[in-house]
Parts: sequence; structure tokens; C-alpha cells
Amino acid sequence: MLQIRLLNEDLQRKAREELNEVPARIHEDLKTLKTWIEEQPHLCANTDDQFLICFLRGCKYSLEKAKKKIDSYYSFKTKFPEFCNITNVSSGRLREIFRSGYVAFLYLPIPLHNNGPRIVLLRLASAEIFSLEEVLAVNHVLQDILMLEDDNAVVNGLVMIADQKEIPLSHILQATPTYLKKWITYNYESIPLRLKSIHFLNAPKIFDIVYNTAKPMLPLKQQDRFLNHNSLDSLIQHVPLKYLPNDYGGESGTIKEIIAEWDKKLDKYRDYFGKSIQWGTDEKLRFDKTKRYDDTFGSEGSFRKLELD
Repeated sequence: MLQIRLLNEDLQRKAREELNEVPARIHEDLKTLKTWIEEQPHLCANTDDQFLICFLRGCKYSLEKAKKKIDSYYSFKTKFPEFCNITNVSSGRLREIFRSGYVAFLYLPIPLHNNGPRIVLLRLASAEIFSLEEVLAVNHVLQDILMLEDDNAVVNGLVMIADQKEIPLSHILQATPTYLKKWITYNYESIPLRLKSIHFLNAPKIFDIVYNTAKPMLPLKQQDRFLNHNSLDSLIQHVPLKYLPNDYGGESGTIKEIIAEWDKKLDKYRDYFGKSIQWGTDEKLRFDKTKRYDDTFGSEGSFRKLELD
């Protein structure tokens, strides 16, 4: 018996029409993925139905793409644990970063147009005591929770708003080409959540350096999904004000309330992340030796543009 949540009528329709989901075939597709995982000597992965269907939906039911993404997901977590494989979500440092309110990836409670993409608000402000890698590592924890429980994010994707009004110069300087490449590769090759658009709000002029460095590394279709806004009035032409937090004049609750709600989620998933320490890859046992992230991030200035759906 399938252990997955039922989608509401609208999301089920979108899953069929846009993601190629055939409800009668889900059991067979999941069984195929599980069999493949069992046959990979280098790979130990979560095989829960709800986890695996996220990859099927994120890859529009291409089994081969789902296999590659699962492999990449665990390869990254094994190679870069501090960056994307936090297993102790009760860590005082992690909670300090998350609760600060100055460094936040906030997944807002109301999806765009009520049943569309999940909206994520990124705020980096007055937080030079936290490194950029620490901040992004917190978001990777939240991403994992989103994959497990947010059907709007999995089916409809994400819309990101990056408010950079008070972004610390130190974080901009930490965004080296090699670091940007690692972050982009992880999010596009490994995470099965599709980014529909990114809206930069109040970006300082110096941020152009980061953007111009990162843009050539992005999939071509993603390069057209970056929009820059000099004012809130410009942003709300794309994301209506009602969907933003009260702090911005919206109706989604205050930033403090949203942080408190997600703080409870971190407690709820404490055992899950503790268990995840058993999942990963052992590269010595891999049949295909071509998937080596050592080479991918070996030197700055040598980039491979990602070509993904």
C-alpha cells in the first residue's frame, strides 16, 4: 500500500498535466526506484514512498533523471556534510541563525495564488557573525523538510524573493566562483524542487558582480527567471502584497510568527535528521567512477554550465 499523501484536486490535475503523473502507475514507478537503489552498492538512501515521489515529481516522472538526482543528492551530502547534511537540528548554532530573524529563509504560509508555488523569502541583514555557508546550510535543512511535507512546493515549485536591502558585504565577498558553483550545482542537480522565479529586491550595485559570475553557470531557462526590483511596488506586480509577511504590509503573518512555526517543525523532525546520518554514498563501491565532485569543484574559473529541464 502506498504511503503518500493524497493531493487535493487542483494539485492532482497539475501533477497529471504538467508532471506526467499517472496515479495508477505510481506504485510501479516507486518500486522501480527502490529496486534500483538496492542494486547500487555505493548508495544508501531513504526509500520511503513520500520521499521518493518528490524526486519523481521533480523530474516529471523521468526515472533516469530521478535516479541521477537521488544519486547526486546523497553524493553531495556525503562530500559536503557541513554545507548540506546537517543531522543535528537541535544545534545551538543552527537555531541561533534561524531564530535571529536577520538571516532567514522563510517559507511563507500561503502559496502564490493560494494553491500555486510556495513563496520563500530570503533576508540577509546585519549578520556578519554568521558565515554564508552556515546560513545556506540552515536553508538546506528547511529544503529537506519542504520535500517531505509541502505538496505545493513539490508540484508547483518555488518562487524566491531575495530582499538584499541590508545584505552584509562579507557575505557578498564569500560568494566566490567556486562557492557559487557548488551552491548552484546542489540546488539544480540534487534538489527536486523546481525554482520558477527569483525576485531580487533592493539589491546593492556590488551584487551585480555575484549575479554576473553566477549567471553563466545557470541552466539557460533559469537565466530568464531572474528579475530585479528596485521597489516593493515593482515586486508586487509579480507577487501580490497579500502573500508577503505583515512586516512588508502583507497578510501572511509576521516574520517572528513564521520563524516560531518553523522552529516547531525543526523539533518535529529532530529524529528524522538524526536518522539521516546512515544515508549517503561510499565512492569506493561505485560502479560508475565518472560522478566525481572532487573534479567538479577542483579549481575556480573552470565552469560547466548546467543543462537541466
